[in-house]
Amino acid sequence: MGQGNELRGAATGDRFDGTEHRHAYPKLYDLMTTLQGRGFAVELRASPLAIIVTRPDDPTGAVQRITCKPRVIEQERMWFLDEANGEPIAEAEDIIGAAVIVSGNLSPAP
Repeated sequence: MGQGNELRGAATGDRFDGTEHRHAYPKLYDLMTTLQGRGFAVELRASPLAIIVTRPDDPTGAVQRITCKPRVIEQERMWFLDEANGEPIAEAEDIIGAAVIVSGNLSPAP
């Protein structure tokens, strides 16, 4: 492992495997509390770091798993991503925008 990778690993945790980032936890926590305030059930998962979001009274049992990672094509800015398909949801600085999108994704079809 080169020196640059060792320094990056040391700065982000004991085992940097691309699934966690030192700034991911506070962003996921903020999104979690915002979604809980909107009536969603949200669980914080430690490994890999993600939140699992459901609508409590949804008979379909729809779930969205959300991670937070830097995006190379966005100059390494942190983004919320759908864990299942890696699709971007919103930039991690936009907690309200991300909550609106997740709410829409988990809203029952009319």
